[in-house]
Amino acid sequence: MPTSETPTGATTLPGRYYTDPDFFREELERFYCHDWICVGRINRIPKPGDYFLREVAGESIIITRDGNDSLRAFFNVCRHRGTRICAGSEGHFPGRIQCGYHGWTYGLDGSLIGAPHAHDGFCREDYPLNRVHADVWD
Repeated sequence: MPTSETPTGATTLPGRYYTDPDFFREELERFYCHDWICVGRINRIPKPGDYFLREVAGESIIITRDGNDSLRAFFNVCRHRGTRICAGSEGHFPGRIQCGYHGWTYGLDGSLIGAPHAHDGFCREDYPLNRVHADVWD
């Protein structure tokens, strides 16, 4: 049924539906922000420190296991300068996650454990990796 926005006999949507950033943002919200998204199988990361990357809605996500064998997911962005932490699509962290730019180092639980050249009074607890909710289904 034609709407006031769709001309009679139109075979495609008006161009703004493909280019308008507000429509795109609404679609991302509708498709990715209300339900769980399957990003992979848990057997891809059998040991603590194993990881793989997944892109969801334009964001790179690290999926890993911490030292307690718990599933963890973080945005693939260092809290220092916003640099991507991992470039490879999968691999193994040697007990820690380290940014190659300035060497900020995080535990497998996402906590900041090392921040070279941090000023006096800097509180590492305020700068963990940003978490993404993750769980195992079935």
